[in-house]
Amino acid sequence: MKRFFFLPLLITIISCGTSANGPKKPKIEGNWRWIKSTGGYAGRTTTPESTNKELHLQITKDSIFSYENGELQSARPYHLQLGKAIESQKMEWLIESGVHKTSIYRRDSVLIMNQQCYDCFSQTYVKMKE
Repeated sequence: MKRFFFLPLLITIISCGTSANGPKKPKIEGNWRWIKSTGGYAGRTTTPESTNKELHLQITKDSIFSYENGELQSARPYHLQLGKAIESQKMEWLIESGVHKTSIYRRDSVLIMNQQCYDCFSQTYVKMKE
């Protein structure tokens, strides 16, 4: 009788411990080279070639450092939180940095960051070799 009581209890405990409340938290720390930006009212695309700018992000556990042509342009704290993304209307991971929010997706060595406003831009980065 004890076995039959403990088996459902064990299954319940395991199920509760493995349930997911949304997408897996992305691993974004590291250095990222800018590939392109798309969007805006005109739906344009810009690249390093079209702008003559080399941009990269250095993301640590709590800060984002933005560089343009090797020079530091900004350093700002951030934190990741789950929130409703404009583009999908689903719970996604968002970077919150001050008043700005950006949804973030990582697929292998590609990082996609979507500004959370209508007619805003989506930036695509590729992971740099360490």
